[in-house]
Amino acid sequence: MQADTLSPFAVLAEWKTGNLEDLVHLGIAAARARQYERGLVFLAEAYRHLGRENHRLSAPLLSHYGLCLALHRGRIKEAIEYCTIGLDRDRFNADAYHNMACVWFAGRSRRKAVEAIEKGLSLDPNHKGLLQLRQDIGVRKSPVIPFLHRDNPLNVSLGKMRARMRAKKAGAGTGPGGKAGTGKGPGRPVR
Repeated sequence: MQADTLSPFAVLAEWKTGNLEDLVHLGIAAARARQYERGLVFLAEAYRHLGRENHRLSAPLLSHYGLCLALHRGRIKEAIEYCTIGLDRDRFNADAYHNMACVWFAGRSRRKAVEAIEKGLSLDPNHKGLLQLRQDIGVRKSPVIPFLHRDNPLNVSLGKMRARMRAKKAGAGTGPGGKAGTGKGPGRPVR
């Protein structure tokens, strides 16, 4: 959890129009730029104004507010609630799934983060944030015997065997020192 370093009054001075939609856009832009403290200031102010009219709270506002709350303040449980409400309001928003996945990952729930990533990618297969997050988290291979749990000793043993076989197969085309060729030494052409 990071300490607050920005003055809310200074941050809100950037909101010159007085229009609540602009305030939400400033908060979402800050969150997307990974400026979570700035985003939290803008979105908290928008939430404060719009919270009286609950129907006006948009899915992007709620999910980005949850993201900022988790990644700046470390309040994962509360952030999950906001992201969930955001998803309830718009199930077809890949950004909301991205925010939910980031919150789950910050909360150390890899499985739920992966589920959110997959749901988001089913809506938008080219979503850069979701693709990057999936790459950062990593994707596990499916169990060798799918109807058994991946922690089943049989799946664990067979999975290790499969990994050794793949490593052996990948290394079969290389000579000594890991270089492709005939093994006659580096730089010698194959004749």
